Amino acid sequence: MRIGVAIVGVVFAALAASASAQPDGALEWRAFRSFTSADGLPQNSVLALLQDADGYVYAGTNHGLARYDGRSWQAVELPTGERAYAVGALAQARDGALWIGTDAVGAWRVVGGVASAVPLPGAEEINAFWEAPDGRLWVAASGGLFRCRADHCERIDALADAGARGLYGEAVDGVWRLWVGTNLEGVIQIEGIDEATPHRTGIAFDRAHGLPNNVGLSILRHAGDLWIGSGRGLARWDGHRLESWTATRGLPNAMVFAMQSDVDEQGRPVLYVGLRPGGLLEIRADGVWRLVDSQHGLPSNAVASLMRERHRGALWIGTMSAGVARVERHRWALFDERMGLPDRIVLGVGWSAPSRMLWVGTASGAARWSDGRFVPLLPPARNTELVYDLVDAPDGSRWIAHRAGLQRWRGDALELDFTVDNSALPAVSADRLALRRLAGGDFELYAASGHGLARWRADDGLRRIENVPGLVPGGAVPNLVAAPEPGGSGEDRLWAATDTGLTRLDRDGWHVVSAPCLDGLAPFALDVEDGGARTWIASRNGLRRLDADGRCVAYPAARALGALTRVRVVGDEVYVFGARGVMSLRRDGDGDQAGRVYGPEAGLASPEIGAVAVDDRGRVFGATAAGLAALRPQADAPAPPAPLRLLDARHGSALRPLAVGAQLSPDDSSVRFDYGLFAFDREYATRYRVRLSGLDDAFGPWSAETGVTYPRLPPGRYRLQVEARDADGVDAAPIDFAFGVDAHWWQRAWALAAAALLLLAIGLGIGRWRLRAASRRAQALEAEVALRTGELAAANARLEQAAVTDPLTGLKNRRYFALAGHAEAERARRASPARALLVVLLDVDHFKRINDDCGHDAGDAVLVEIARRLLRVARAGDIVLRWGGEEFLLLLRDVERDAADALLVRLLAELSSAPVQAGTHRLVVTASIGAIAFPPAEPPALDLEHAIARADAALYRAKREGRDRAMRVDARHGEGTPPCVCATRAARA
Repeated sequence: MRIGVAIVGVVFAALAASASAQPDGALEWRAFRSFTSADGLPQNSVLALLQDADGYVYAGTNHGLARYDGRSWQAVELPTGERAYAVGALAQARDGALWIGTDAVGAWRVVGGVASAVPLPGAEEINAFWEAPDGRLWVAASGGLFRCRADHCERIDALADAGARGLYGEAVDGVWRLWVGTNLEGVIQIEGIDEATPHRTGIAFDRAHGLPNNVGLSILRHAGDLWIGSGRGLARWDGHRLESWTATRGLPNAMVFAMQSDVDEQGRPVLYVGLRPGGLLEIRADGVWRLVDSQHGLPSNAVASLMRERHRGALWIGTMSAGVARVERHRWALFDERMGLPDRIVLGVGWSAPSRMLWVGTASGAARWSDGRFVPLLPPARNTELVYDLVDAPDGSRWIAHRAGLQRWRGDALELDFTVDNSALPAVSADRLALRRLAGGDFELYAASGHGLARWRADDGLRRIENVPGLVPGGAVPNLVAAPEPGGSGEDRLWAATDTGLTRLDRDGWHVVSAPCLDGLAPFALDVEDGGARTWIASRNGLRRLDADGRCVAYPAARALGALTRVRVVGDEVYVFGARGVMSLRRDGDGDQAGRVYGPEAGLASPEIGAVAVDDRGRVFGATAAGLAALRPQADAPAPPAPLRLLDARHGSALRPLAVGAQLSPDDSSVRFDYGLFAFDREYATRYRVRLSGLDDAFGPWSAETGVTYPRLPPGRYRLQVEARDADGVDAAPIDFAFGVDAHWWQRAWALAAAALLLLAIGLGIGRWRLRAASRRAQALEAEVALRTGELAAANARLEQAAVTDPLTGLKNRRYFALAGHAEAERARRASPARALLVVLLDVDHFKRINDDCGHDAGDAVLVEIARRLLRVARAGDIVLRWGGEEFLLLLRDVERDAADALLVRLLAELSSAPVQAGTHRLVVTASIGAIAFPPAEPPALDLEHAIARADAALYRAKREGRDRAMRVDARHGEGTPPCVCATRAARA
């Protein structure tokens, strides 16, 4: 499933020239996920957005309409022939009909997937829809204003000849009125909308009243005020006066095509305004606003449409050149040169609590966040220093570890400059700093390097620390952490990670921290909880938590990140950083918890993070080779369940639509279901599980698969049940879909009853004949009866044999498997663990082409020859069945598990060993094979029918990967996409 191109947007606080701008330039951002034409959009100019009642998202573009189902975008075609069109307006009526407004082919109404043109006279371009309480839709068009039902539209004369652009209806004192934005007259108000002749109220706004210009593009009531988007900016009417929001407030003079009312994370009203050009404007209830454009990470400066998601409230943004952007939680944003960083290669990052400052060290110098962007950290003469770490001391000084040593600054004045040549610094560069508080308010500073540890005190200067237990002379100290001593003494402990282990400094001196779980872990990174109650240790060998009582807890899930580089405790969570991304774990959770993983699909353009900082709001910043990554951890408030939808149901080889309650013929009983959860957030973490009642007793395991296939179901009643769980662990309402498969005519009750009656009639006839002839031919009759009885037994035996035998190939058929399959499964379960029943499902490649090109007689000849070659490979006791059509099933007994692949290779070789002579045709025939060893060597347990279904899935994978090959399922991997062993022609050669 293609998730989409992940473009991360960063929303920063942009200061305006007016007094309403945010005064302190606080660092704020939102992260965006982007969908473009590469993800299936017809075109990247998105003029309209809509989410329907079922949860599907529609995007109207300059080149048609597309629908998103939580997995991919699919084009929605209108029956307009070759004529191209743009979709600029979308609405869903209360009756469920989808209304589509275009620029060139008028308006359309879609019901049940069938589109019909709306009889709209004289309108060329549709700009907006609004549904009145009586169910009629009002249509704003370039040709005027119209009121429509499905089969009829009427022009509203109250607008005269002016084109209509924006619509907004509202009830005032129980009376419905409609605001209409026009092309020439600004915004007017119409009442009597349910009357035969609606009319103007006399209330109107144009340029003379303060509207930026006379084009009314969009209208919305928000927080009690009426907001109007015009062709040159925004205006607000509070019921008494019209106030312009344009360049006088520092805003761009832009067209406003879209507005969306929302609430922020604190529940306060917020208005989003799409500017074209300009970007996204966010206006708070107190008048403070933020402007987001492309330099802040928005994919495009031109916003044409906005939509608030029904179930989760996420904001969707339609742009004029970069497709659709969705604001997402749990997604990393990226800061780079556009926000003032000297370079996108970030070497260090930190948060200084005393000065409440975020600083970043890059390959071209260091910067700090100030007044809405990053500015140089050091004075011009020093602003290219490669800064690795920074500490603000209680005395007002600032210590900086950099490539050439250690410095102390006070303001812009450099007070101390230690290098390896002029001091006891153990190495050329200082890599990590830690400030340790002492009794009485004093402090000491420790500097770690690749060749040892140094300490600075006011009364002692800089000294190299010797004889530290666990630190070999000249050894590296990759990490330092200071944390308060237990008991509130005001002093700190210091933990140091060394080349050989972990050591700690407290008031009694240095001590080696010993624990069995630390053996072999060095070098590593660490973090310490307040008071030192628990120490978290990350290394290339995994993640450990060391408790104060010596207990050690391992977290195996963190191994998915590869070699670990950092670990940080953030509130109730622990963030682990590795070569392949980031994982968050519950701080008090068990060692076997799965964790939440962040990788490229979560916005990390460069998954490996070298340094980490956490600010006073718990926000996480990471140094990467692509910029500064940033994450706002979100409180896991209960989210409403997202809708789970059955996207498609098909049956048969032709994949015809399958309706609820349908009865399928026994020869057309393969089914395929596709489903999706409309959570739209971190779809890569959504999981599904499926049960087909009538075939499965229990649900399968949770999987990322969004579809399931059941091949050739036996007769019976079935009920598909699908459950889904989103990335936050919220379960959706399940899917329930019932259908059935009919039995063959000879398996039905009437056929069985007729056969019984026929046998009974034959018996009665024979009995009466015996009675009539008893007096004449007693002895001859007894002999005759014996003869007839023997013939009847033979006939019954032949009938039974014919019922389980394929008449074309002479092989056993599927009914034979229904009779003998259970016994074969039980026999396999009793066999030695080293041996298994090898279940092989085989399908002749391109068999339809053989039938089409050479005729059905040639096809029959191929099937007969395939059967003969299979019997040649089979051993005594093996079972070879014609499974149906061009498929064969082999149950190969007592196959050594290690020899299964060789047997599959031999089977492929035998099938293609020589051309098949079919009449005048010499045909090279190959086959695709799916196989599984039964029972599995390890859990999960499978029944034989389930194993055959798994083999069938492997067979279709062999088809997809080129045919003429075998795929063997490793059943230990559960119901997800299983690993397969492939035997190809090249392998056989």
